[in-house]
Amino acid sequence: MIFFLASLALVSNALELKFNQEQLPAVLSFDEWKDVFSKNYLSAEEDSNRRAIYEANVELIVKHNDMGKSFTLGVNQFSDLTSEEFQSIYLTPFNRTRKSNIVYLNNTAPDAIDWRTQGAVTPVKNQEQCGSCWAFSTTGSSEGAIAIASGSLISLSEQQLVDCAKKEGNHGCQGGLMDYGFKYIMDNGGIDTEEDYPYTARNGICNTEKQEKHVGTITSYRDVTPDSSSQMQAAVALGPVSIAIEADKTVFQHYKSGVFDEAAACGTQLDHGVLVVGYDNTYSSPYWTVKNSWGATWGEQGYIRMAQTSGKGMCGMLSQPSYPVAGTPGPTPKPGPTPKPGPSPGPPYEKPPCEASELQVQIQGVDGSFCTSKCSLFDACPSVPSGITAQAQCALEDSSTHKKYCALICDPDSSTACDPAAGMTCKSIQTVGICTYDA
Repeated sequence: MIFFLASLALVSNALELKFNQEQLPAVLSFDEWKDVFSKNYLSAEEDSNRRAIYEANVELIVKHNDMGKSFTLGVNQFSDLTSEEFQSIYLTPFNRTRKSNIVYLNNTAPDAIDWRTQGAVTPVKNQEQCGSCWAFSTTGSSEGAIAIASGSLISLSEQQLVDCAKKEGNHGCQGGLMDYGFKYIMDNGGIDTEEDYPYTARNGICNTEKQEKHVGTITSYRDVTPDSSSQMQAAVALGPVSIAIEADKTVFQHYKSGVFDEAAACGTQLDHGVLVVGYDNTYSSPYWTVKNSWGATWGEQGYIRMAQTSGKGMCGMLSQPSYPVAGTPGPTPKPGPTPKPGPSPGPPYEKPPCEASELQVQIQGVDGSFCTSKCSLFDACPSVPSGITAQAQCALEDSSTHKKYCALICDPDSSTACDPAAGMTCKSIQTVGICTYDA
């Protein structure tokens, strides 16, 4: 995924964009870091305490980066937390007790695959201060399986799993298992969209009306042969795969970029659910591409490349891989009236005129415009409309106010990247593109 920050300037009732590839440096002063991540503390004492923790983490980051290893560390939204605090907020133990359902795969796996480029991976999400990583891993592999089977990528509801999947053995923000998440989707006959049943980052009461809305379902779920890199590749060749890893070490908390290749830096005590969306054997150091649920300011825009190793794999990732098999959802009970399709995707990516809460954007040197809404570095933009394979990213920044806005970043060579039937096409800019409505 390519992440841009663009500077904006107000031009006649619209925003004009100039792209640049601004990158957050590995290290910032504490005051700069607070400004970038909008951190404020309730007292001078707390500010002083967090400053000390931050500076200790920066010292660790600088020391690691000076060693010239295969991966770098950097400051992010977790840099004012101790390792113990980070673990208690974001990680939960994984204790799988069910019988395994291993299916040996004999399909031929290619040398490399990346499901992000094939319309099977939604934008990076953020679980925030809720131990719901299992729910994000569940929806991630389910979104991929359903997209590959149906041709439509739909962002599924993590909150529905947090609220409603407790009888299967999950505990909402206090932890769960991807396998139990899969079982809930099967037991319920399907799952709702993230847009209709949005994420709140806290435990809630199951919304039974929304629970009955089924935009996708799965018929079964399978385990990958444990401790087998070749079987894992065969599984990922079929679609994204849910995995559990140990992520409680400081280097994982501050990972920034590169191939994570340090077995001593993490163990095999599984405590975090993530998603394998691809791999590359052609690189000098073969790796897995792993999608996290800590927002786009962690790692490589929300992803980590993990070295391919034998045994249980890096951070135990080969210990408990599993993936769902997509089904065809049945009729949704109590269906409401079907709205007429509009001439273009709805907010915040619709064709101008825009709603009062949105802004009309035009790009310097590129024809066309589109409507956009505000976003945050910590939260993913609203889901991409159905049938569009572009990536929704918090990619635009107003240079004067530093407020950020959503955009659809696309592949100019893809005919389905935007919505040509509605007059929205992918316009080239630098090495990528952006979806705008034709002038």
